[in-house]
Amino acid sequence: MKFLPRRVVGMFVAALLVPQAAWACFDTYLFLNKSSLVYPKGQMVVETSGEYTMPAMNVAAEDVLSGAANVYYGVSSRFSAQIGLSSSEKTRSQFSLDEYGLRGVFGIVQGYRNVYNLDIVLEHTSPFDGEENAFELSTPNIFHFNRYTLVIHPATSFGRNVDFGLRGHGGVFYRFSESGIIGIGAEYASAQSGSQFGKRLVNGEGATSLFFGSRIGSAYLQNEFIKGWGIGGNDFGFAVTLKYMLPSFLR
Repeated sequence: MKFLPRRVVGMFVAALLVPQAAWACFDTYLFLNKSSLVYPKGQMVVETSGEYTMPAMNVAAEDVLSGAANVYYGVSSRFSAQIGLSSSEKTRSQFSLDEYGLRGVFGIVQGYRNVYNLDIVLEHTSPFDGEENAFELSTPNIFHFNRYTLVIHPATSFGRNVDFGLRGHGGVFYRFSESGIIGIGAEYASAQSGSQFGKRLVNGEGATSLFFGSRIGSAYLQNEFIKGWGIGGNDFGFAVTLKYMLPSFLR
């Protein structure tokens, strides 16, 4: 048990310092602003975050981290795009950027009766060596009821050297103040948030998560604790994401 204090400290430091992609729909900015996944026209956003995964609580040497950095831009009132670079999961001493990703989000229904939002999302990711070309097509359904937000997000994946898959995730979130969010999520074979370009933080085919988010000026911070279940792993993951909205004069 002597390794635990150093390991815990390392986990939090890595998650705070390593950049990481968050391409799913559990998003502090989205929840606080009661919006869809489409960013406002002309708005540019930069994002950095880190993920730390523990496959076995008693074997610290098997812990891995991953990371990336993203830029979002609102192209029009109904379309926004995202580009990013990332590192696939590696041990703490092997971190390096080796993947890229692109994403487009189109708003089909925006603020229907000030409640319902429906987007269609297409993502492409690939390592620099070109060994894999992955695509994900998904349709996030987002409902905003006063202080509550409900997310239902089915998805499918396909591509070269990528298995076809049907999966999904969802969650319920509560806005307890003008700048604070708490929520719970569940998934089946699907990244919820803090995801590595569509790759899941934990290995079990199912997972549950605890979400905390807050706004500090133009910055949006979120923390997630995710537990995997079932065949493939009962691991635990931790993710921190920091998103910064650039000033309006840059729009």
